[in-house]
Amino acid sequence: MTNTPGFVKTNFDDLTFLVNGLAMRTHNELKPGHKEIFYQRRLAELCQQEGLEVEVEKKVEVWVDESLIGYLYLDLWVQGCLVLECKAFSHLLTMDEVGQVLTYLTATSSPIGMLYNFGRSRLEQKRLFKPQIVSDWQKHLYRVIHKAPGMNLPPLPPANSDTPARKSSVPPIRFRVAEGRPFCVDIPSPGMAAIRLSASRQPSAPDSAYADSGVSIDAGNRAVELMKFAVRSTYTPAVLAGIGSFGGLLDASALKIMQNPVLVASTDGVGTKVKLAAQLGRYRGVGQDIVNHCIDDILVQGARPLFFMDYFATAQLIPEHTAEIVTGIAEACRAAGMVLLGGETAEMPGVYQPGEFDVAGTIVGVLERERILPRTAELRAGDALIGLRSSGPHTNGFSLIRKVFADSDLETVFPEWGVSLADALLAPHRSYLNILQSAIRDPHLKALAHLTGGGFIENIPRILPETLDARVHLGSWPLPPLWTLIQQKGGIATDEMYRVFNMGIGMVAVVDKNFAAEFQQLIPEPTFIIGELVSGAGKTLLV
Repeated sequence: MTNTPGFVKTNFDDLTFLVNGLAMRTHNELKPGHKEIFYQRRLAELCQQEGLEVEVEKKVEVWVDESLIGYLYLDLWVQGCLVLECKAFSHLLTMDEVGQVLTYLTATSSPIGMLYNFGRSRLEQKRLFKPQIVSDWQKHLYRVIHKAPGMNLPPLPPANSDTPARKSSVPPIRFRVAEGRPFCVDIPSPGMAAIRLSASRQPSAPDSAYADSGVSIDAGNRAVELMKFAVRSTYTPAVLAGIGSFGGLLDASALKIMQNPVLVASTDGVGTKVKLAAQLGRYRGVGQDIVNHCIDDILVQGARPLFFMDYFATAQLIPEHTAEIVTGIAEACRAAGMVLLGGETAEMPGVYQPGEFDVAGTIVGVLERERILPRTAELRAGDALIGLRSSGPHTNGFSLIRKVFADSDLETVFPEWGVSLADALLAPHRSYLNILQSAIRDPHLKALAHLTGGGFIENIPRILPETLDARVHLGSWPLPPLWTLIQQKGGIATDEMYRVFNMGIGMVAVVDKNFAAEFQQLIPEPTFIIGELVSGAGKTLLV
């Protein structure tokens, strides 16, 4: 950066320069007139896209003596050193907002902060440094604190008090960053300027009867803190209430532009794939599994997803594992342009065995009534079956898979695969939403079948009339070597393999045979004509 008259140079100038540019972009994109939370979310997204570590609504505990009196919530905490506070006022910023940021800088021992006002025609910004004396922030503390339930705030001496600090009867104020870097900031006395950074943490509350029963409220709170940013990264301006609310709220006014909107909903789980994931300590992919499975289930009816809600249950809550799964859920939601609107985390010792967990989800999507699939009445003998590749077993057949490989080293790497057996088995379930985005509007597409539990034998008949069969030609697509290994090692009959697994094909499209090649051109990856419809009784035939 070049020298600017009156500009105080610091070691953080490159960071604040970058963030200022992102704040300007946020202001230019959204314009004035929104609630501050929308500017906060967008600025967080842009910071994350730049590779910055961002924590949203960072929670800081405020202690007086041995009492937790309340909390501070930072809008954004960037790189563990930069406090960002977002406002949306039509008036200019005041000393109240400046004092709020100074308090946050003290509480986190952060060296620098940026205060933004997005509510005016031009972005207003202030750069602030950690205060050197207590009187600069102390008078603002109680105005910005979120008081703990049932806590009466003790009186503080006036900021301009002449009473020597060492004689003050007010016990020390301490700030403790709830999660993240393990430090607390001690203010030895409200009247003194010294701030001490230490590696100690405040003692936790004594164990409760609930904790003795095997349920930890603190672990649940920590899990929420770890997953909060990932969840909020999926939010759009349509989200009116999300994480932390009793129920998620989504503005549905956008549906007014549709002619005959139809909502499509589906609920599903990941099955016993979770046992293999827990065994190998790999959790994020399971989160992607549940979202993409549900997306594909409503995609076959032609719907685009609106929002998702998850349910996670376990014997003992390990916050980092829970956060990994929910982060995977959020990543899949973002890739689909879908909001993760809410969910539930349950700790249930005695219901689940130690180390075990389960995850399920509910999706809601929308489509125009006239675009509902399948168009069963239009299906004809001779229609082509077009197969789209799967990414692996997806989310079905894992009870059999675990039996087959019970005595195998799952970390074995097969040179011809290029990955370990564990990687091949736990590859996340594919979402076909984006690759079918153009093809799903093709008038020659008559039906889609998602090959989940039941494989070819059970799933394709779900879209067929009673007068037609689906004839599938074995060998019409390259069979991934994983399936050959499973069949040989497990001694499984071919019919059983195609009834349990997807065998390398995760989605099947039924298209007028005269336009099959044209339809395949709409899909940005290789696809395979794997069979056709024939007269019959609503079954799948393997030939």
